[in-house]
Amino acid sequence: MASPVINIEDTADDLDDEDLLQILCYGDSNTWGLEAGTYRRYRFSTRWPGVTAFHMGPRYKILEAGLSGRTTVWDDPLCSWLPPNDDPSICNGRKSLLPILHSAKPVVAVVIYLGVNDLKARFSVTPAEVANGVGMLVEKVQQADAGFVAYAGDDDNDDGNNYNNEAGDGPAILIVCPPVVSSEEFYPDMKGAIEKSLHLADEYTRVAQEKDIQLLDAGIVEGVVCSKLDGIHLTKEAHSLLGVAIANKLKEMLEKEK
Repeated sequence: MASPVINIEDTADDLDDEDLLQILCYGDSNTWGLEAGTYRRYRFSTRWPGVTAFHMGPRYKILEAGLSGRTTVWDDPLCSWLPPNDDPSICNGRKSLLPILHSAKPVVAVVIYLGVNDLKARFSVTPAEVANGVGMLVEKVQQADAGFVAYAGDDDNDDGNNYNNEAGDGPAILIVCPPVVSSEEFYPDMKGAIEKSLHLADEYTRVAQEKDIQLLDAGIVEGVVCSKLDGIHLTKEAHSLLGVAIANKLKEMLEKEK
């Protein structure tokens, strides 16, 4: 059953805009909410960022930044699904991250869920290189000073939340390792992706340890699987289960940040 959408105006009328703690969800078509085989978009209450929003509660505001075809650090000249298809860098996650992050700040957390598109045969990268691409994005977030902004009219800027409210503090970072690719038949360019995806969890674990950030391996969350129809997009049920798992992980992380 899809989780209902929280109406922040109804449940948090006493909160000012600056009291809402923002979480940026940065990813690809699985963050955008693409339904396997139809290319339609799941509604907010169904896709995982919406489920995460529901379980985080009205104190938090989820900012979605999912783009179909987004890679970690690679340009893609063949992104014909994003017309007018005249800029191969549009799918490059490294090139779009900072404009999105600085537009959104302040954020208390950033969730990075990328890697599946890097497995396309035309990029010819290893599981270690995919994870290293995620690591480069983590470094960008760590360097961006996106956890702090002084609000106009505030003399003190101490709202009592004690989340990342000092200049120089960065947001908490969670990387999500994609579940194993379930089929290579629908997308010919995914040839070899199943074998590579089997090794992503170990490499993402390495990067999380190197960067001192948190990891959620979506593949070990029961029921979080890719559709057999196209092999790479989450099922409707997987969105719900992943959204809950990410919310639980974020709550744990943010409690430690207080």
